[in-house]
Amino acid sequence: MEEPICKLKKKLEEEDKLTQEDVKEIMNVVRKQMNFMIKNNIVITPRNYERWFYVFCYIIEQEKELNDLEILGLFKEFYDEPYDEIKERVDKSIEIRQKGMVKKLVRIADAIEQKLTEVITILDSHNHSINSHKEEIESEKKLTEDEKIKDMLKRVLDELEVLKRENELLTLELRKYHADVIRLQGELMTARTEAEIDFLTGLVNRRRFERALLEMINDYQTRSYPFALILFDLDNFKQVNDKYGHPAGDQVLKEIALILKTFLRANNISARIGGEEFAVLVPGAGLKEGEIVANRLRKIIDSRTFVTTEGEVKLSASFGVTAVRKDDTIDTIFARVDKALYEAKHSGKNKVVVME
Repeated sequence: MEEPICKLKKKLEEEDKLTQEDVKEIMNVVRKQMNFMIKNNIVITPRNYERWFYVFCYIIEQEKELNDLEILGLFKEFYDEPYDEIKERVDKSIEIRQKGMVKKLVRIADAIEQKLTEVITILDSHNHSINSHKEEIESEKKLTEDEKIKDMLKRVLDELEVLKRENELLTLELRKYHADVIRLQGELMTARTEAEIDFLTGLVNRRRFERALLEMINDYQTRSYPFALILFDLDNFKQVNDKYGHPAGDQVLKEIALILKTFLRANNISARIGGEEFAVLVPGAGLKEGEIVANRLRKIIDSRTFVTTEGEVKLSASFGVTAVRKDDTIDTIFARVDKALYEAKHSGKNKVVVME
């Protein structure tokens, strides 16, 4: 298992003294990391927090420009484990190290917002004071006739001007940073409000899935990065609810979600679209690869015995598959894959139908 290269790692783990530049770099990593984790519904455990910090540290230090799916793929390259893994290692030394690093990052994050307004206010006050001193010195310079004193006052004025410019630049930078912090706080509130997770299955809901789909369509139209879209529906699921009850049906839906999380790659995006209908985005795939993924899922579901509190359940699923086109919108690609699913349902069920 190869961890991403992060120059800040040693300082964070060994409690080295952090410079102001270190703190600035850390907060830049934390802002981007937390924004990404919340947007992609990644549970913020110490283990996840540490790993994603290193991934984003690597991305920023290497100056890489990656979209969300490429970032998920990068995580998979480094750790070869599910990106939303929530289990903690039993190794106590590693656990202590993780908690220590996370504690330090949280401490920095908590302090930074509190200090920003205070620092900006102080800098504004300093700039005002510098301007006042400059005016006084310039008045004295005009009154004196001694060339040596004039020369000395000129040097002082030059130094004050340099100090003023530096303060103004620092104030501007801090104001931008403060705006970023406020924006991130707003995004946190938005993420909570929008409720992008389907709370029964833990998969993303239709709203979040459509946003990811739109991003991938745009990515294909600008960078020609392909993807396949899979839509599937559990066959005769109503009979499960009717025979065993809705709690048993919910257990089946949860296990379908577990299958998707277990057998799909980390950069695939799975969603519960509604009821017993699910969708999967397969980045970098064409029709053939999408069909292979769909058939693998179909076989797994077909061979599975779903154990519920009300008894064992056997069921199958029907799949529609398509791939993105240059002129696609969310509506056109969904209409195409929905038509493929309709054909699968009405031509025998438990099958995969591909639509170009």
